[in-house]
Amino acid sequence: MLLPDDRGVLAILITTVTIVSLVSGLGTNISLRILLPRDPRVTMRGYAKTSLWLGALQLVFLILVSYFLLGAIDVHLGVNEVIFGVLPLGLAAFFANQTADALSATGYPSRASMANSVGFGVTAAALIAFWLLGSGLLAALLAYTAGFTTRSVIAISIIGKSVVLKTTEPRSGGTKELLRAGVGLMGMNLGQSITYRLDQYLLAALADTRAVGLYAVATTPASLIQVVSNSVGQVAFRDSAQNQFGRKKLLTFVLGAAGVTAAYAAVMYLAAPWLIPLVFGQEYVPAVDIVRVLALAEVALSPYLVLSRAVAGAGHIKLSSLTGVVGMAAMSLFLLLFIPGSGGLGAAWACVTGYATMSLFLICGILIIRRRRPSNTPRHRKASIGPPRVSGRPRRRRDPSASPIASENSHKVTANNR
Repeated sequence: MLLPDDRGVLAILITTVTIVSLVSGLGTNISLRILLPRDPRVTMRGYAKTSLWLGALQLVFLILVSYFLLGAIDVHLGVNEVIFGVLPLGLAAFFANQTADALSATGYPSRASMANSVGFGVTAAALIAFWLLGSGLLAALLAYTAGFTTRSVIAISIIGKSVVLKTTEPRSGGTKELLRAGVGLMGMNLGQSITYRLDQYLLAALADTRAVGLYAVATTPASLIQVVSNSVGQVAFRDSAQNQFGRKKLLTFVLGAAGVTAAYAAVMYLAAPWLIPLVFGQEYVPAVDIVRVLALAEVALSPYLVLSRAVAGAGHIKLSSLTGVVGMAAMSLFLLLFIPGSGGLGAAWACVTGYATMSLFLICGILIIRRRRPSNTPRHRKASIGPPRVSGRPRRRRDPSASPIASENSHKVTANNR
Protein backbone atom coordinates (compact mmCIF):
# COMPACT_ATOMS: atom_id res chain seq x y z
CA MET A 1 0.00 0.00 0.00
CA LEU A 2 1.30 3.45 -0.91
CA LEU A 3 2.35 5.80 1.86
CA PRO A 4 0.62 9.20 2.10
CA ASP A 5 3.38 10.98 0.12
CA ASP A 6 3.26 8.55 -2.83
CA ARG A 7 -0.52 8.46 -2.68
CA GLY A 8 -0.52 12.23 -2.94
CA VAL A 9 1.69 12.07 -6.05
CA LEU A 10 -0.65 9.45 -7.55
CA ALA A 11 -3.68 11.64 -6.90
CA ILE A 12 -2.01 14.61 -8.59
CA LEU A 13 -1.04 12.51 -11.61
CA ILE A 14 -4.55 11.10 -12.05
CA THR A 15 -5.97 14.60 -11.77
CA THR A 16 -3.48 15.99 -14.27
CA VAL A 17 -4.09 13.23 -16.81
CA THR A 18 -7.85 13.66 -16.55
CA ILE A 19 -7.69 17.40 -17.16
CA VAL A 20 -5.25 17.04 -20.06
CA SER A 21 -7.59 14.44 -21.60
CA LEU A 22 -10.50 16.86 -21.49
CA VAL A 23 -8.43 19.70 -22.96
CA SER A 24 -7.22 17.46 -25.78
CA GLY A 25 -10.77 16.36 -26.61
CA LEU A 26 -11.76 19.99 -27.26
CA GLY A 27 -15.27 19.28 -25.98
CA THR A 28 -16.09 16.91 -28.87
CA ASN A 29 -17.31 14.21 -26.47
CA ILE A 30 -20.07 16.53 -25.23
CA SER A 31 -20.89 18.11 -28.61
CA LEU A 32 -21.36 14.61 -30.09
CA ARG A 33 -24.12 13.86 -27.60
CA ILE A 34 -25.90 17.09 -28.52
CA LEU A 35 -25.42 16.99 -32.29
CA LEU A 36 -25.77 13.29 -33.12
CA PRO A 37 -29.59 13.25 -32.73
CA ARG A 38 -29.94 16.57 -34.61
CA ASP A 39 -27.30 17.12 -37.28
CA PRO A 40 -27.01 14.53 -40.12
CA ARG A 41 -23.47 15.72 -40.85
CA VAL A 42 -22.27 14.46 -37.46
CA THR A 43 -21.70 10.70 -37.51
CA MET A 44 -20.02 8.17 -35.27
CA ARG A 45 -17.39 7.32 -37.86
CA GLY A 46 -16.46 10.97 -38.23
CA TYR A 47 -16.23 11.30 -34.46
CA ALA A 48 -13.93 8.27 -34.31
CA LYS A 49 -11.53 9.77 -36.86
CA THR A 50 -11.55 13.10 -35.04
CA SER A 51 -10.79 11.37 -31.73
CA LEU A 52 -7.78 9.59 -33.22
CA TRP A 53 -5.94 12.75 -34.23
CA LEU A 54 -6.95 14.49 -31.02
CA GLY A 55 -5.43 11.56 -29.13
CA ALA A 56 -2.13 12.15 -30.90
CA LEU A 57 -2.33 15.80 -29.90
CA GLN A 58 -2.76 14.75 -26.29
CA LEU A 59 0.63 13.04 -26.23
CA VAL A 60 2.31 16.39 -26.85
CA PHE A 61 0.34 17.99 -24.01
CA LEU A 62 1.23 15.17 -21.63
CA ILE A 63 4.96 15.44 -22.29
CA LEU A 64 4.91 19.20 -21.72
CA VAL A 65 2.83 18.89 -18.55
CA SER A 66 4.98 16.06 -17.16
CA TYR A 67 8.16 18.11 -17.27
CA PHE A 68 6.97 21.65 -16.62
CA LEU A 69 3.69 21.88 -14.68
CA LEU A 70 4.28 18.95 -12.31
CA GLY A 71 7.77 20.19 -11.49
CA ALA A 72 6.29 23.54 -10.49
CA ILE A 73 4.26 21.86 -7.72
CA ASP A 74 7.23 19.76 -6.54
CA VAL A 75 6.24 16.51 -8.27
CA HIS A 76 9.34 15.20 -10.06
CA LEU A 77 9.10 12.08 -12.22
CA GLY A 78 11.76 9.88 -13.76
CA VAL A 79 11.94 9.01 -17.46
CA ASN A 80 10.54 5.51 -16.89
CA GLU A 81 7.57 6.85 -14.92
CA VAL A 82 6.74 9.27 -17.74
CA ILE A 83 7.20 6.86 -20.67
CA PHE A 84 5.75 3.72 -19.10
CA GLY A 85 3.36 5.33 -16.62
CA VAL A 86 2.04 8.78 -17.46
CA LEU A 87 1.86 8.56 -21.28
CA PRO A 88 -0.01 5.21 -21.46
CA LEU A 89 -2.29 6.36 -18.64
CA GLY A 90 -3.04 9.60 -20.48
CA LEU A 91 -3.95 7.88 -23.74
CA ALA A 92 -6.08 5.30 -21.95
CA ALA A 93 -7.93 8.01 -19.99
CA PHE A 94 -8.50 10.06 -23.15
CA PHE A 95 -10.08 7.25 -25.15
CA ALA A 96 -12.06 6.02 -22.13
CA ASN A 97 -13.60 9.48 -21.87
CA GLN A 98 -14.28 9.76 -25.62
CA THR A 99 -15.80 6.29 -25.95
CA ALA A 100 -17.95 6.59 -22.81
CA ASP A 101 -19.73 9.67 -24.17
CA ALA A 102 -20.00 8.05 -27.61
CA LEU A 103 -21.76 5.11 -25.97
CA SER A 104 -24.18 7.46 -24.22
CA ALA A 105 -24.78 9.34 -27.49
CA THR A 106 -25.89 6.13 -29.22
CA GLY A 107 -28.54 5.56 -26.57
CA TYR A 108 -26.73 3.21 -24.19
CA PRO A 109 -26.10 5.24 -21.00
CA SER A 110 -26.68 2.17 -18.84
CA ARG A 111 -24.02 0.26 -20.76
CA ALA A 112 -21.66 3.20 -20.40
CA SER A 113 -22.14 2.96 -16.63
CA MET A 114 -21.55 -0.79 -16.84
CA ALA A 115 -18.30 -0.24 -18.74
CA ASN A 116 -17.17 2.25 -16.09
CA SER A 117 -18.00 -0.18 -13.31
CA VAL A 118 -16.05 -3.01 -14.94
CA GLY A 119 -13.12 -0.65 -15.52
CA PHE A 120 -13.12 0.37 -11.88
CA GLY A 121 -13.19 -3.30 -10.90
CA VAL A 122 -10.16 -4.05 -13.07
CA THR A 123 -8.29 -1.13 -11.52
CA ALA A 124 -9.14 -2.27 -8.00
CA ALA A 125 -8.09 -5.87 -8.72
CA ALA A 126 -4.80 -4.72 -10.25
CA LEU A 127 -4.09 -2.41 -7.31
CA ILE A 128 -4.66 -5.26 -4.85
CA ALA A 129 -2.39 -7.57 -6.85
CA PHE A 130 0.40 -4.98 -7.02
CA TRP A 131 0.00 -4.25 -3.32
CA LEU A 132 0.46 -7.93 -2.47
CA LEU A 133 3.60 -7.91 -4.61
CA GLY A 134 4.92 -4.82 -2.82
CA SER A 135 5.02 -2.69 -5.99
CA GLY A 136 5.23 1.09 -6.01
CA LEU A 137 3.96 4.16 -7.85
CA LEU A 138 4.61 2.94 -11.40
CA ALA A 139 2.59 -0.22 -10.77
CA ALA A 140 -0.31 1.89 -9.48
CA LEU A 141 -0.24 3.95 -12.69
CA LEU A 142 -0.35 0.74 -14.73
CA ALA A 143 -3.36 -0.44 -12.71
CA TYR A 144 -5.30 2.70 -13.60
CA THR A 145 -4.21 2.34 -17.23
CA ALA A 146 -5.64 -1.18 -17.29
CA GLY A 147 -8.96 0.07 -15.93
CA PHE A 148 -9.29 2.89 -18.47
CA THR A 149 -8.32 0.54 -21.32
CA THR A 150 -10.97 -1.97 -20.26
CA ARG A 151 -13.63 0.75 -20.36
CA SER A 152 -12.60 1.73 -23.89
CA VAL A 153 -12.58 -1.84 -25.18
CA ILE A 154 -16.07 -2.53 -23.82
CA ALA A 155 -17.48 0.71 -25.22
CA ILE A 156 -15.93 0.20 -28.67
CA SER A 157 -17.24 -3.36 -28.88
CA ILE A 158 -20.79 -2.19 -28.11
CA ILE A 159 -20.66 0.79 -30.48
CA GLY A 160 -19.23 -1.41 -33.24
CA LYS A 161 -22.40 -3.52 -33.19
CA SER A 162 -24.80 -0.57 -33.09
CA VAL A 163 -26.98 0.55 -36.00
CA VAL A 164 -25.72 4.11 -35.60
CA LEU A 165 -22.21 3.12 -36.66
CA LYS A 166 -23.19 0.73 -39.44
CA THR A 167 -25.63 3.01 -41.23
CA THR A 168 -23.69 6.27 -41.25
CA GLU A 169 -20.62 7.49 -43.08
CA PRO A 170 -18.55 10.62 -42.37
CA ARG A 171 -20.06 13.66 -44.12
CA SER A 172 -18.63 17.00 -45.07
CA GLY A 173 -18.80 19.57 -42.28
CA GLY A 174 -19.34 17.07 -39.46
CA THR A 175 -15.90 17.48 -37.92
CA LYS A 176 -16.17 21.25 -38.12
CA GLU A 177 -19.51 21.23 -36.30
CA LEU A 178 -18.17 18.88 -33.62
CA LEU A 179 -15.22 21.17 -32.96
CA ARG A 180 -17.25 24.37 -33.14
CA ALA A 181 -19.83 23.22 -30.63
CA GLY A 182 -17.20 21.40 -28.55
CA VAL A 183 -15.03 24.48 -28.09
CA GLY A 184 -18.13 26.40 -27.05
CA LEU A 185 -18.80 23.77 -24.40
CA MET A 186 -15.25 23.78 -23.06
CA GLY A 187 -16.28 26.20 -20.33
CA MET A 188 -18.65 23.59 -18.92
CA ASN A 189 -16.58 20.50 -19.65
CA LEU A 190 -13.17 21.79 -18.60
CA GLY A 191 -14.50 24.18 -15.96
CA GLN A 192 -16.29 21.39 -14.15
CA SER A 193 -13.31 19.06 -14.31
CA ILE A 194 -10.90 21.66 -12.98
CA THR A 195 -13.38 22.60 -10.30
CA TYR A 196 -13.68 19.00 -9.11
CA ARG A 197 -9.90 18.60 -8.94
CA LEU A 198 -8.67 22.05 -8.04
CA ASP A 199 -8.76 21.16 -4.34
CA GLN A 200 -5.95 18.62 -4.73
CA TYR A 201 -3.80 20.95 -6.83
CA LEU A 202 -4.07 23.89 -4.44
CA LEU A 203 -3.63 21.59 -1.46
CA ALA A 204 -0.37 20.36 -2.98
CA ALA A 205 0.75 23.94 -3.66
CA LEU A 206 -0.28 25.37 -0.27
CA ALA A 207 0.47 22.31 1.91
CA ASP A 208 2.41 19.17 0.85
CA THR A 209 1.96 15.80 -0.88
CA ARG A 210 1.24 14.07 2.44
CA ALA A 211 -1.78 16.32 2.94
CA VAL A 212 -2.88 15.48 -0.60
CA GLY A 213 -2.47 11.77 0.18
CA LEU A 214 -4.74 11.99 3.23
CA TYR A 215 -7.21 14.06 1.23
CA ALA A 216 -7.19 11.59 -1.67
CA VAL A 217 -8.02 8.76 0.72
CA ALA A 218 -10.94 10.76 2.09
CA THR A 219 -12.17 11.56 -1.41
CA THR A 220 -12.46 7.91 -2.42
CA PRO A 221 -15.29 6.76 -0.09
CA ALA A 222 -17.01 10.15 -0.09
CA SER A 223 -17.28 10.38 -3.88
CA LEU A 224 -18.45 6.80 -4.54
CA ILE A 225 -22.07 7.90 -4.35
CA GLN A 226 -21.44 10.38 -7.16
CA VAL A 227 -22.11 7.55 -9.59
CA VAL A 228 -25.85 7.85 -8.82
CA SER A 229 -26.12 11.52 -9.77
CA ASN A 230 -23.85 11.01 -12.77
CA SER A 231 -25.97 8.13 -14.05
CA VAL A 232 -29.20 10.08 -13.60
CA GLY A 233 -27.55 13.03 -15.32
CA GLN A 234 -26.62 10.87 -18.33
CA VAL A 235 -30.26 9.92 -18.82
CA ALA A 236 -31.31 13.55 -18.34
CA PHE A 237 -28.82 14.66 -21.01
CA ARG A 238 -30.18 12.34 -23.69
CA ASP A 239 -33.85 12.95 -22.86
CA SER A 240 -33.27 16.69 -22.92
CA ALA A 241 -31.38 16.50 -26.23
CA GLN A 242 -34.39 14.69 -27.74
CA ASN A 243 -36.85 17.17 -26.19
CA GLN A 244 -38.41 14.49 -24.02
CA PHE A 245 -37.90 16.12 -20.64
CA GLY A 246 -40.73 17.65 -18.62
CA ARG A 247 -40.70 19.70 -15.42
CA LYS A 248 -42.08 16.86 -13.29
CA LYS A 249 -39.51 14.41 -14.63
CA LEU A 250 -36.66 16.84 -14.00
CA LEU A 251 -37.78 17.44 -10.41
CA THR A 252 -38.06 13.71 -9.82
CA PHE A 253 -34.56 13.15 -11.14
CA VAL A 254 -33.01 15.91 -9.03
CA LEU A 255 -34.77 15.03 -5.77
CA GLY A 256 -34.20 11.30 -6.25
CA ALA A 257 -30.46 11.69 -6.83
CA ALA A 258 -30.09 14.17 -3.96
CA GLY A 259 -32.08 11.94 -1.59
CA VAL A 260 -29.94 8.88 -2.25
CA THR A 261 -26.78 10.97 -1.88
CA ALA A 262 -27.96 12.41 1.44
CA ALA A 263 -28.71 8.93 2.78
CA TYR A 264 -25.24 7.76 1.78
CA ALA A 265 -23.67 10.83 3.43
CA ALA A 266 -25.42 9.99 6.70
CA VAL A 267 -24.14 6.42 6.59
CA MET A 268 -20.63 7.58 5.75
CA TYR A 269 -20.66 10.04 8.66
CA LEU A 270 -21.30 7.16 11.07
CA ALA A 271 -19.04 4.59 9.39
CA ALA A 272 -15.96 6.70 8.62
CA PRO A 273 -14.25 6.38 12.08
CA TRP A 274 -13.86 2.61 11.72
CA LEU A 275 -13.94 2.27 7.93
CA ILE A 276 -10.89 4.45 7.15
CA PRO A 277 -8.46 2.76 9.61
CA LEU A 278 -9.76 -0.67 8.59
CA VAL A 279 -9.22 -0.17 4.86
CA PHE A 280 -6.25 2.20 4.71
CA GLY A 281 -4.47 1.82 8.06
CA GLN A 282 -3.99 3.84 11.23
CA GLU A 283 -1.78 6.44 9.52
CA TYR A 284 -4.90 7.66 7.67
CA VAL A 285 -7.04 8.33 10.77
CA PRO A 286 -6.72 12.14 10.24
CA ALA A 287 -8.76 11.65 7.04
CA VAL A 288 -11.93 10.70 8.98
CA ASP A 289 -13.21 14.25 9.49
CA ILE A 290 -12.37 15.09 5.89
CA VAL A 291 -14.51 12.15 4.70
CA ARG A 292 -17.48 13.42 6.68
CA VAL A 293 -17.29 16.93 5.23
CA LEU A 294 -16.72 15.68 1.67
CA ALA A 295 -19.80 13.46 1.97
CA LEU A 296 -21.80 16.62 2.75
CA ALA A 297 -20.19 18.26 -0.30
CA GLU A 298 -21.55 15.46 -2.49
CA VAL A 299 -25.08 16.33 -1.34
CA ALA A 300 -24.53 19.94 -2.42
CA LEU A 301 -23.11 18.79 -5.76
CA SER A 302 -25.84 16.28 -6.64
CA PRO A 303 -28.41 18.75 -8.10
CA TYR A 304 -25.73 20.31 -10.26
CA LEU A 305 -24.64 16.97 -11.74
CA VAL A 306 -28.18 16.32 -12.96
CA LEU A 307 -29.19 19.85 -13.98
CA SER A 308 -25.95 20.68 -15.82
CA ARG A 309 -26.41 17.72 -18.15
CA ALA A 310 -30.06 18.52 -18.76
CA VAL A 311 -29.14 22.11 -19.65
CA ALA A 312 -26.34 21.00 -21.98
CA GLY A 313 -28.62 18.47 -23.65
CA ALA A 314 -31.17 21.22 -24.33
CA GLY A 315 -28.49 23.14 -26.25
CA HIS A 316 -27.87 26.02 -23.85
CA ILE A 317 -24.15 26.29 -24.53
CA LYS A 318 -23.70 29.71 -22.93
CA LEU A 319 -25.35 28.77 -19.64
CA SER A 320 -23.56 25.40 -19.55
CA SER A 321 -20.17 27.02 -20.07
CA LEU A 322 -20.90 29.89 -17.69
CA THR A 323 -21.74 27.52 -14.84
CA GLY A 324 -18.39 25.80 -15.31
CA VAL A 325 -16.52 29.10 -15.20
CA VAL A 326 -18.47 30.33 -12.17
CA GLY A 327 -17.85 27.05 -10.36
CA MET A 328 -14.12 27.24 -11.04
CA ALA A 329 -13.94 30.85 -9.82
CA ALA A 330 -15.97 30.15 -6.68
CA MET A 331 -13.97 27.05 -5.82
CA SER A 332 -10.68 28.88 -6.31
CA LEU A 333 -11.78 31.63 -3.96
CA PHE A 334 -12.99 29.31 -1.20
CA LEU A 335 -9.92 27.07 -1.43
CA LEU A 336 -7.55 30.00 -1.14
CA LEU A 337 -9.48 31.20 1.90
CA PHE A 338 -9.83 27.87 3.74
CA ILE A 339 -6.70 25.80 2.97
CA PRO A 340 -4.01 28.02 4.58
CA GLY A 341 -5.61 27.78 8.02
CA SER A 342 -7.15 24.31 7.95
CA GLY A 343 -5.34 22.23 5.33
CA GLY A 344 -7.27 19.25 3.99
CA LEU A 345 -10.30 19.89 6.21
CA GLY A 346 -10.44 23.45 4.92
CA ALA A 347 -10.34 22.14 1.34
CA ALA A 348 -13.31 19.90 2.14
CA TRP A 349 -15.36 22.82 3.48
CA ALA A 350 -14.39 24.81 0.40
CA CYS A 351 -15.94 22.01 -1.67
CA VAL A 352 -19.19 22.27 0.30
CA THR A 353 -19.53 26.01 -0.29
CA GLY A 354 -18.24 25.82 -3.87
CA TYR A 355 -20.60 23.03 -4.94
CA ALA A 356 -23.55 24.72 -3.27
CA THR A 357 -22.74 27.92 -5.18
CA MET A 358 -22.65 25.99 -8.48
CA SER A 359 -26.01 24.31 -7.85
CA LEU A 360 -27.73 27.54 -6.81
CA PHE A 361 -26.28 29.47 -9.77
CA LEU A 362 -27.51 26.86 -12.23
CA ILE A 363 -30.99 26.76 -10.68
CA CYS A 364 -31.20 30.54 -11.01
CA GLY A 365 -30.09 30.31 -14.65
CA ILE A 366 -32.82 27.78 -15.44
CA LEU A 367 -35.46 29.98 -13.79
CA ILE A 368 -34.31 32.97 -15.86
CA ILE A 369 -34.60 30.93 -19.08
CA ARG A 370 -38.14 29.88 -18.16
CA ARG A 371 -39.20 33.46 -17.46
CA ARG A 372 -37.87 34.64 -20.83
CA ARG A 373 -39.81 31.98 -22.75
CA PRO A 374 -43.19 33.26 -24.01
CA SER A 375 -46.27 31.50 -22.70
CA ASN A 376 -47.71 31.02 -26.24
CA THR A 377 -44.87 28.73 -27.38
CA PRO A 378 -45.86 26.89 -30.61
CA ARG A 379 -45.45 23.16 -31.01
CA HIS A 380 -42.35 23.22 -33.24
CA ARG A 381 -39.04 23.81 -31.58
CA LYS A 382 -36.00 25.24 -33.32
CA ALA A 383 -32.85 23.29 -32.48
CA SER A 384 -30.37 25.28 -30.44
CA ILE A 385 -27.35 23.70 -32.10
CA GLY A 386 -27.32 22.48 -35.69
CA PRO A 387 -30.21 21.43 -37.92
CA PRO A 388 -32.54 18.62 -36.85
CA ARG A 389 -31.87 15.13 -38.14
CA VAL A 390 -34.23 14.47 -41.03
CA SER A 391 -33.38 10.94 -42.17
CA GLY A 392 -36.16 8.36 -41.99
CA ARG A 393 -39.76 8.94 -40.96
CA PRO A 394 -40.18 12.22 -39.07
CA ARG A 395 -40.93 11.84 -35.40
CA ARG A 396 -43.65 13.73 -33.61
CA ARG A 397 -42.13 16.48 -31.50
CA ARG A 398 -43.11 17.11 -27.92
CA ASP A 399 -44.49 20.43 -26.85
CA PRO A 400 -41.40 22.42 -25.81
CA SER A 401 -43.46 24.23 -23.22
CA ALA A 402 -43.39 20.98 -21.28
CA SER A 403 -39.65 21.25 -20.91
CA PRO A 404 -38.45 23.29 -17.93
CA ILE A 405 -35.35 24.32 -19.85
CA ALA A 406 -36.71 24.80 -23.36
CA SER A 407 -34.82 27.27 -25.51
CA GLU A 408 -35.78 30.90 -25.16
CA ASN A 409 -35.88 31.03 -28.98
CA SER A 410 -38.17 28.00 -29.26
CA HIS A 411 -41.17 30.19 -30.13
CA LYS A 412 -39.56 31.17 -33.42
CA VAL A 413 -40.55 29.10 -36.44
CA THR A 414 -38.52 29.30 -39.64
CA ALA A 415 -40.08 29.55 -43.05
CA ASN A 416 -39.07 25.98 -43.83
CA ASN A 417 -40.95 24.65 -40.81
CA ARG A 418 -44.22 26.41 -41.58
